[in-house]
Amino acid sequence: MGYKILARLLLAPIWMLSLLPLKVHYLISDGLAWLLKDVVKYRVKVVDQNIGSAFPAMPEADRKSLAKLYYSHLADIICEIVWAQTRSTKRICRKGVFRIGNEDLLNRLFIEHQSVVVLASHTGNWELSAGGFDYCQNPAFDYSNFTDAYQPLHSRLSEELFHLLRHQFLKYPGNLVSSSEMLRFVLEHRAEKRVYFFIADQYPYKGAGCITEFLGLETEWANGAEAIARKLHLPVAYMYIDNPKRGEYVINFSQICEDASTTEKGEITAAYSKMLEADIYKKKENWLWSHKRWKNLNIYQ
Repeated sequence: MGYKILARLLLAPIWMLSLLPLKVHYLISDGLAWLLKDVVKYRVKVVDQNIGSAFPAMPEADRKSLAKLYYSHLADIICEIVWAQTRSTKRICRKGVFRIGNEDLLNRLFIEHQSVVVLASHTGNWELSAGGFDYCQNPAFDYSNFTDAYQPLHSRLSEELFHLLRHQFLKYPGNLVSSSEMLRFVLEHRAEKRVYFFIADQYPYKGAGCITEFLGLETEWANGAEAIARKLHLPVAYMYIDNPKRGEYVINFSQICEDASTTEKGEITAAYSKMLEADIYKKKENWLWSHKRWKNLNIYQ
């Protein structure tokens, strides 16, 4: 109980700040981007090393420009999360901040197969994307069908803060499941209709199940989501969050396979990585460049 109370006290200023209009949050974001990049220097070396490794032929001036755009994007994400704390997901949708471009694909896979695995990534504002059900116009599923795999945080206080920040989406016990417990959860609930979301572009634990070339670099991937889909004969969809302009995100789905059991090991992960790579090339700043994605290459000093 003590951690829950402390978490609420720590978040009280954020909830108060969230009452400000979105336009004001974007004014704050402009200053926050400068603060993160030039004052605090939040992971500046990591961003520079990632961009330099992924785009070695890019002129230095263009790399600096990309880094600046990225920090503006990161600041927007932070301020949008704060703004959303006192708004319902339906209000976020009505405001035009989030919408789904092609929900028919996900609806069809869900209706025809009862359950579906969705491979998402750190694009757009991935935190707010958890309100996907309310962003649909005619969804075939609701929050009782929604299950999101996540990595538990190291401290109980951090865990409480995370759950409070996700409070709009945690309406059912199965909405949030630890990645390490996901296989057991899926097997226990295999008779139920579920949409399983995995953020699949994080650096994996040791013993990664798949290696592909991604952005020109040898990249390790966790294969848990693929293994679950193959074991249960589930369809797999790729999810990308586009950011066509400030304050607007569009979720788009692409089908990877109809039945994962018909694919070879690593095939789904390879297809996912190529789809994500293509989207990153289209809008480079729309991805999480401050994450240590390539620890296996020892590029971080």
